[in-house]
Amino acid sequence: MPRSFVNAARAVALASTLVFLGCPDQPTPPPATTNAPPAATNARAPIVPRVEVADWCKEHGVPESICTRCNETLIPEFKKKGDWCAKHELPDSQCLVCHPELKAKLEAMAPKEEKK
Repeated sequence: MPRSFVNAARAVALASTLVFLGCPDQPTPPPATTNAPPAATNARAPIVPRVEVADWCKEHGVPESICTRCNETLIPEFKKKGDWCAKHELPDSQCLVCHPELKAKLEAMAPKEEKK
């Protein structure tokens, strides 16, 4: 066999191998799993970040976007969802008379006043 033919065959074999190895359609192996404990996290960082509500109704202590006392057109949707306190004419999820435990939750949601 002529030497040039052998060299050409080697070049084709090498090129085919490189194309095959570099093909993105090949499945990638799953990452190796270890039994190492999870990395330590900052103990001071909250597990769930605190989200401050931008649309706050200061008068009624709830987000403005769900304040039925300021926007009565919201009432039918609360009633439809079954979230309504007929005795106090408020969404049940905002009625502090029936659910005093909500006070702390709503106060925590309120934006903090900037001190001047």
